[in-house]
Amino acid sequence: MSAAKPRSPLASAGRSLAGSPAASGQQSKGPLLREERVVLVDATGGLNLVREQLAEAETHLNTKLRPCLKDAALATAASRRKIEELEQALEILCRACTQAAEEVGRLTKKQLAEIRQMLRSPPEAVKRTLAATWLLINSCRFKGKPVSAVRFDETADWPRCQRMLADDGFTSSILSFDPTCLEEAPAVPLHVASQYLGLLGEPKTKATESNAMPRGRPSAILRRAPTAAVKPPLEVSSVTRASEPCGSLLRWVQELVMEHVERTRIQAALQAYVAEAQDAEAKEAAAEADVAEAEAALQLLRAGLAEQEAALEKLNQEKAAAEQAARDLKVLESLMSQQPAPEPKRKPQPAPEKQFEKIEVDMSGTLAVVEQSLARSVVPFERGSSAVLDGDARQALVLPKIAEILKEHRGRLKVELEGHCQEGEPEGTDLERSLAVYQWLVQVAGCAPGLLRLKPCGSSAGLGCCSVPVPIQELVVRSGPLPPEQEQLGSKHRGLFFAEASADLQPETIAVLEVMAKSILEDDCTVRIEGHAASNEDEAIAGQRATKTRDALRNLGVNRSKLRPQSCKSFHPLSRSHMAFNRRVELHVL
Repeated sequence: MSAAKPRSPLASAGRSLAGSPAASGQQSKGPLLREERVVLVDATGGLNLVREQLAEAETHLNTKLRPCLKDAALATAASRRKIEELEQALEILCRACTQAAEEVGRLTKKQLAEIRQMLRSPPEAVKRTLAATWLLINSCRFKGKPVSAVRFDETADWPRCQRMLADDGFTSSILSFDPTCLEEAPAVPLHVASQYLGLLGEPKTKATESNAMPRGRPSAILRRAPTAAVKPPLEVSSVTRASEPCGSLLRWVQELVMEHVERTRIQAALQAYVAEAQDAEAKEAAAEADVAEAEAALQLLRAGLAEQEAALEKLNQEKAAAEQAARDLKVLESLMSQQPAPEPKRKPQPAPEKQFEKIEVDMSGTLAVVEQSLARSVVPFERGSSAVLDGDARQALVLPKIAEILKEHRGRLKVELEGHCQEGEPEGTDLERSLAVYQWLVQVAGCAPGLLRLKPCGSSAGLGCCSVPVPIQELVVRSGPLPPEQEQLGSKHRGLFFAEASADLQPETIAVLEVMAKSILEDDCTVRIEGHAASNEDEAIAGQRATKTRDALRNLGVNRSKLRPQSCKSFHPLSRSHMAFNRRVELHVL
């Protein structure tokens, strides 16, 4: 005899329970099997605990961590948008100031001479405009001084102002003036704003601070003084009437003052939003790290769950083997006893199984020329329309060709009518187009509805407004048995047929399914299981037939992911005269 193979604890427990020779001289080890069952129960409990931990981790990831990451990303994006808006506002300020300076730079020698001629006895508005210009250009004189110390001394400063205008480089000094130098002497623009432009600072409120900057040119935070100044404020219109070149100078003064005040405010807001963006980015990075850590933990839990499931499966197999060994050994013990075993009752011989004719299953195919003809038979539609032959000459050419192909290959060719649409069209337009072509082929051209299927495809394929006929690949029965009802009709149709108002598989149908299962496994294909009902049946029976067929194929070894049941109700009858051929299931290859 060959050497004994090593046995698992459960198998050993089974042999001990039966009192086999291997356990002679020892006490009965029947309780050992019960102990192993306890081990199996513990393993099942541990597996359920891991599943609960996995579900809890997934819930935490999906309900807390990922929403937190999304909120952090939105906060970062919002801060970045605010920063961009403020930077655009700074750009607009600089552009307006530059444009005003360029306007001064375009003054001709004749216009400058006009201003110089007025220097001896200029109008008040012109004189004050020139004084404001001189104060801004010479702001460095008042560096670090308060607003009260800034003033224009007509005795000492007016000659300097005259020399400024007499200088040939006056316009160049305007063009090259750096507005940032006003930051070292902020009292100058404030003095010009209040004494020459009649403007005062407007206090900020929480509402103005919290509002985002406008996208256009920012409005100044300066407003007109509520009380009349000693001298009326300068207006561009009045200065321009006195001297058009001085009007350009006043516009530059206004833009320069406004740019200084607004830039200071915007830069302060920009710093606050930059800090806010950095904080949001830090939170987003932390949330991303938390999500990555949780996903890694989930992967570990899934791997542990798979290991425990495999171990539990092995324990179940060992348990079954141990119980079978215990039963076998008890039978052996009874045979070895002195008492003759009673003569077993003879079981009645089962009736011989019904022999069916040879079953041949094949995958339907189409000739290349047929596929090419169908590919060229695209039915076009106008945007937003699903009407057929509503004055469309292109449809009038294509639709009869499709009908001719179907009639030429009747019974051997089935076609799926794909409906397509463009983005922005109403929902369901794709299905309405395929349905319109289906109704024309059936009602007008007389094509069999059992040879046509509908498929809405939306706009993902990018084919535009059309319906495309596509040949269907099907698992067809070339030869095989028929249930008695269909066989009596003497038809050549072969397939998976059912009794009236029933979803139970008949012996002939089961025999055909066994061959179909082998074909699916060999080709490793995915099939759509279409359940059909006759018009005199409850339409719900169609879905039940598809489900029963799927379950039978699964029992024959086909993976569930390869099977997609679908109820077609009674929309696609094969026969109008014999309802028996409409109670069927078809397998279409996807």
